[in-house]
Amino acid sequence: MEMIFRTAAKKDFAALKKVFRPWTDSDPNISDFLEAAFSSDETRGFRCELVEVGKTIRAASLWCSDDADQIRLAALGSGPGASELQADERLMRELILQWSDAGVKKVTARIPQSLASTVIGSLKTCGFILEGVSSHCGLAEGPDVRMCKHFLHSSVSHTRVMEFLQEILLSLGYEVRPEGEGFGYRIKTDYRLPFIFSSWHRITRSGPDIIIHPPARILELHELETLFFPLTIRSKRDKPLLLPMEKKRAASLIDLPPTNSQQNTLFDSRTLNEHRTIHLNNLTYSYPTGIQSMRKGLPVLFYVNRIGAVGSGRIEEWFLDEPKNLYNRLDEMGYFDPEDVKEYAAVSGPRSGKVLVIRFNWYKPFKRHVALEEIRAIDESFNPQRTRSLSPESFRAITLAGDLVS
Repeated sequence: MEMIFRTAAKKDFAALKKVFRPWTDSDPNISDFLEAAFSSDETRGFRCELVEVGKTIRAASLWCSDDADQIRLAALGSGPGASELQADERLMRELILQWSDAGVKKVTARIPQSLASTVIGSLKTCGFILEGVSSHCGLAEGPDVRMCKHFLHSSVSHTRVMEFLQEILLSLGYEVRPEGEGFGYRIKTDYRLPFIFSSWHRITRSGPDIIIHPPARILELHELETLFFPLTIRSKRDKPLLLPMEKKRAASLIDLPPTNSQQNTLFDSRTLNEHRTIHLNNLTYSYPTGIQSMRKGLPVLFYVNRIGAVGSGRIEEWFLDEPKNLYNRLDEMGYFDPEDVKEYAAVSGPRSGKVLVIRFNWYKPFKRHVALEEIRAIDESFNPQRTRSLSPESFRAITLAGDLVS
């Protein structure tokens, strides 16, 4: 089964009207926006992207640029089988990568209450936050929900995360007060709905962990990195992971950069009239090495043997276990030949018989591959034989090289 991400074409218009019907029922303007997406008048500014499986549209988006760095998501429609395939979430992740490349700083969305239960969860998974509600002051119509996604094109040191959180909360309309080793926060009185009394919540440090309460729980770094993607949070123990693999497996998991003969015309295909495959399996396996600093959100460099570095992503989660247990636990392991997986098990030591399995997300192919010789000019010690840690400096230099086109 193959999922395709592409820009909508005129032949899709009738099917898209059905996909967006729940939206047009709530806001007739959506019909005009959809027509504008196919108009030759570029000043109307709307665009429509979709994902399809078996020539059936499973999810579609309708959006426009309100400013050079701001996007308005007018509608996110779901087709048949969308929930089983997580089609709307997969579509949004592709768009977020696209918008991130374009330097977008904020995406806003207004969601009718009738669609909130099906749309809000997918948007939150991709880093959208609730921004407020637009009420109609009556029982006939429910409130519209406003959500937004902020893009922070920067990195924050782990030592500054507490300050960063205070700055973010203040920018979102909270008031903040110092409390011991941390701070308290609540919605400002001016911004509260009537009859609501907001209690103080707290964020404190406990050793290297950041605790948010009540109820008490650890705030993981990857949560902030998802909320403000492409933000990265740097800590001294974080070292990006090098993940080498053979071309056959890579081709079934990730998009590879265009060949040299294609670069002049296709290297920027992530932005306009795109048509490419979304790989439904984002799980891969490896030797159980380089896992000392593993965490969710850790950057990953993908390296294909005899080609070079081809792209980057982030770790969603990982598993260290014997192959038979991994096959019982993870449905996606069915994509792989068990005999191939066994070859990657450690043969001695405390991890004997175990394989490292990584689920990744936010994968972005480079505009060109970075060959081994070029990487060794950056890092003489670079060795792509097995999964291992990279220095943050080498990772940055290789990814920058991959996004440069001669």
